[in-house]
Amino acid sequence: MAIPHFLVVGAGIVGAACVRELARAGNRVTVIDSGPGAGLQGGTAAGMGHVVVNEGDTDTLRLCLRGRELWRSDAPPMSERDSYWETGTLWIAEDEETLLQLEGAQKKLESVGVVAERIDGRQLIKLEPALAPDLAGGLRVPHDGVIYAPTAAREFLNASPKVTCHYGVSVKNIGDGIVELTDGRNFEGEAVIVATGISVLSILGEAGARLAEKVSLYPREGHLAITARGTRILDHHIVEAGYQKAAHSTSQAGSKAGSVACAILPRQTDQLCLGSSRRPGEPGPVDPNMMMRVIDRCERFVPSVKTLPILRTWTGARAATSDGKPLLGPVPGLQRTWIAAGFEGLGITQAPAAAELIRQRIMGESCTLDPWPWDPARPYKDSSALTKQENDHA
Repeated sequence: MAIPHFLVVGAGIVGAACVRELARAGNRVTVIDSGPGAGLQGGTAAGMGHVVVNEGDTDTLRLCLRGRELWRSDAPPMSERDSYWETGTLWIAEDEETLLQLEGAQKKLESVGVVAERIDGRQLIKLEPALAPDLAGGLRVPHDGVIYAPTAAREFLNASPKVTCHYGVSVKNIGDGIVELTDGRNFEGEAVIVATGISVLSILGEAGARLAEKVSLYPREGHLAITARGTRILDHHIVEAGYQKAAHSTSQAGSKAGSVACAILPRQTDQLCLGSSRRPGEPGPVDPNMMMRVIDRCERFVPSVKTLPILRTWTGARAATSDGKPLLGPVPGLQRTWIAAGFEGLGITQAPAAAELIRQRIMGESCTLDPWPWDPARPYKDSSALTKQENDHA
């Protein structure tokens, strides 16, 4: 009997996770990516690397929780500097009003089995002495962590001899189970999984155009910086409690000024990754004003941040959908072409869970999670209404 053959377009963390899932099930997998190697471009290369369970909508929470569970139990073997490191997340409240809001977040997390501990300002300083002394308190989620996604993507693809990779190639069109390259080659498989981030709808031809009439998939640019080695003055991932509000205050048609919120991630390389910002659009050159806004916001929570030498700054883009949920499932109108894209800032966290769900559905298995909330054929919120709702937060 012939071994089933699948195609995966995109070798970022989501595509690579799909490859590992399919190869583990005994299938042959062909990977196609325009970059020079796995995880070396797009959101995977640009992301902070956090694995975080946040208290957004219930569907997002469930996908994050399953993703984190799989990272903790089933991360690929990697060096100590790249592997999953359970830093925990500290969601920080500047004032009593924000601290009170964290009580609701704690209840929501605990209702689905997430360990979360409220701490006051004095406990906060004991945990992280580098924090500003006037902060009201926070919420500690101890099992969150960090992983170096480019290495994880590469190791996902190296996990099986049944995987063949084609790098530096461009896709002309994707049909039903067929991938056409610009160099004239065609590949056909039992199914195609398209995980190319922002470009996913544009390379799906007419089927992608029809889907685009129902859901917008658009880029949100972010600015990040990393400090020099020997500067890790924090042990936890530090995020201001207003991060979710800031994250969703910039829509496709939103303010070009963008939003910033403190997010500081320690790395096992003895560095700190500083973020975060969001504004509509593809990533461009580093904007010094935006970068300074990010560092100023981090300084509010960790007063010594400005004294740390910055090794590198960069920008990247997150692929966001009009209803805030990724697209995971068959492309409407096609039988053998699937999509895995639109994770916004949670692609690394959710990648293993998304890949598990794709594999289970393609192979007709029982699903660990109900797949419908992320199915590309689901009903969508009206984009204009969403834009208004997001701008109301700004």
